[in-house]
Amino acid sequence: MTQANVDPQRCGFRVLELVSTAAALTIVAPFITSAGIRPILTELPQDAELEIYTRWRPDEVAAGVSDPHIFDLVGNRGGTVSLHPIVHAKGYLTGSSALVGSANVTGNGLGWGRPGAVEILVETSPSDPALVALMSVLRAMSSTATEADRDAVLAAAAALPAAPLQAVEPVDRTDWLPSYRMPEVLWLVYDGQREKELTDFVQPELRALGVPNGIQSEPAFNAYVGAILRQGFTGRIAQECSNLSTIKAVQRLTELCMARGITIEDPGLLWETLAAWIARFMPGFQRISGGTRLIR
Repeated sequence: MTQANVDPQRCGFRVLELVSTAAALTIVAPFITSAGIRPILTELPQDAELEIYTRWRPDEVAAGVSDPHIFDLVGNRGGTVSLHPIVHAKGYLTGSSALVGSANVTGNGLGWGRPGAVEILVETSPSDPALVALMSVLRAMSSTATEADRDAVLAAAAALPAAPLQAVEPVDRTDWLPSYRMPEVLWLVYDGQREKELTDFVQPELRALGVPNGIQSEPAFNAYVGAILRQGFTGRIAQECSNLSTIKAVQRLTELCMARGITIEDPGLLWETLAAWIARFMPGFQRISGGTRLIR
């Protein structure tokens, strides 16, 4: 008989053992549901620090494998939720130990209540170079979730058609930023309304966003794109550069890119492009007429 604390269909027991005496906990997982995280929050000491790194892709939210309502559960504990749209790692880290492997923070992944999926979580040190590198990328390239982000993603998920969508694997670039200067063209290309020459320019942007095939209306498409832009590096830039003068926004954008070794040929042009995308796809952000300043 498999011991309870290493049962591959009940990986949650190992997590509860890990967190029961933790002074701080970091969870990294693409799929986190309210039902999946509640037992962990119950076991975690009330005064423990808590940070979550996950993704809220609208199609995954609509499918029920990812749940923006964890924002409220984590926030009630004084914790933070940070978002990156292509995070795929699964890890549970405290100051002295860590579990890494395959188990998402869902009832099925952790085996709450009944045997779940066959998973693995292996103990390692949080100072392992691979974990240090992972957290360095996530802390630099993720956006901090807000109530507005939660609501925007939930709205984008609700706007998707009932028919199954055809998933498109997003380009795995943590440093992606839009380069096409006219974001209003994205829907026309996605919907097959523009000529091939233009499509060739715009398709890389759609692939980078990972927009699934089958969205049937421009409002639903715009909501999906906006939900993705709110996450990761673009979301962090939007948060830090809005309400700044154009000059200061360009300076901050340059600093954020330089910190990650990203070379920018024309920072002003990049900011103008990104500001146009944010203003079009992210409700709550407004581009001041005649300029590139963003306010929210």
